[in-house]
Amino acid sequence: MNKFELCLDSTFLYTSLCYKGSSFVNKYSEGKWSRIDKNTVVINSRITDNIIPLQVERVNTSDSIIQICQNLVISQKRNQYKYKNEDFLVTPYIEENNYLELHPELSDEPIQITKNEFLISLGFEPDTINSSEVAMVCHPVKRGSYCIYPEKPFSNIYFEIEKRPKTVECRTFYRLRTEKVNIPVQLGDLLSINIALNDFLFSYRIFDNEKIKLSGSKLIFKDKEDNNKKNKLYIKN
Repeated sequence: MNKFELCLDSTFLYTSLCYKGSSFVNKYSEGKWSRIDKNTVVINSRITDNIIPLQVERVNTSDSIIQICQNLVISQKRNQYKYKNEDFLVTPYIEENNYLELHPELSDEPIQITKNEFLISLGFEPDTINSSEVAMVCHPVKRGSYCIYPEKPFSNIYFEIEKRPKTVECRTFYRLRTEKVNIPVQLGDLLSINIALNDFLFSYRIFDNEKIKLSGSKLIFKDKEDNNKKNKLYIKN
């Protein structure tokens, strides 16, 4: 359920709840709104860029191998649950290639999940007939901070980061990306990379000149993130 509050000082607040009547916020935003004609309001969020910065330090070593060690630095608001390194999936892209797809053996979680493993994870009784049947094939993932050892020199790197807590939550999170660093890396180089995560960005929705139609006392919001579903929202006085 989407909720907009348009304030008299031309600011707005947006929240998306997990389910109707819940106070559990799924996504949120804030920024400025303006009326461009009788039937249309346009909104722009305060934050317009969710690219995560990288701090890279190159260390020369006597080894002939390349080593890349990334470290997550998480800043987060105080809330009921404090997220940890292991709650984030971090995927390196070297020369635009997903390093984990090239090295599935590095995955922290099973790539093939049997029907029994899936049933047990949901708290159901195992299937005694088709116990080894494969229920799903997952992409390789790596949690938190870790090191990798690329086999050959490269010239650029970036990371995609997904917030996926091991605890079950009804909310969804945005998959974010770091800036791409163009840096020539040779054999014997060690890169120490700090990734500065602002935790709230995984739930922050960016609006860029988003148009919302007015119909009497209602806002008609065509949600691009929900198959263009139209939401009728009452204006709060």
